[in-house]
Amino acid sequence: MNNTPRNIVLLIGAIIIGLVLGFMYPMVGLLLLIPVIALVVIILMRNKGGAEADEGAAAQARQFTAEDGKAAIYVMRKGFVGGQQGMNVTIDGALKSQFRTGRFVKADVEPGEHTVEAQMASGSKKAGTTQVLILAAGDCVLLDTKMNMGALQGSLEFLQTNDAAEAREKLAGLKLVEWIPAEA
Repeated sequence: MNNTPRNIVLLIGAIIIGLVLGFMYPMVGLLLLIPVIALVVIILMRNKGGAEADEGAAAQARQFTAEDGKAAIYVMRKGFVGGQQGMNVTIDGALKSQFRTGRFVKADVEPGEHTVEAQMASGSKKAGTTQVLILAAGDCVLLDTKMNMGALQGSLEFLQTNDAAEAREKLAGLKLVEWIPAEA
């Protein structure tokens, strides 16, 4: 929402009308709360994240290194906005996982071009983000996912980090999430 004088006046008007109606008819306010609670429950029920890896594997992954002859792609999520809603991450349409804030995934991939996509579990496709990476053997890249809030829905954005020290600092304290096995 743009902070134009018209929108500010409309917002203040809506708050005043809501307060007046809420005090005059409290049951209406309580009835309107039911759909909001139902929406939150539906959003949280859509979370079907990957399992958290053991701490030994997570500590190894936080070193920000790639396997011999491969490249490594890290996708992390740290932040408050929409933190409990699952974020779906896909690499090359094959590796898939979902995780909440405070977590990351790591993929050791063959050198070459790779497409990384992220989308909120309860968000529209257009609110997601896609990034194409071209990696050589030994390259490591960290994609830090940020949510930019709009009036009705947030959109995702990747912030790319290639510096190992900066990436290790960002990954410190985050939990490693495993990739979800492909369905047979």
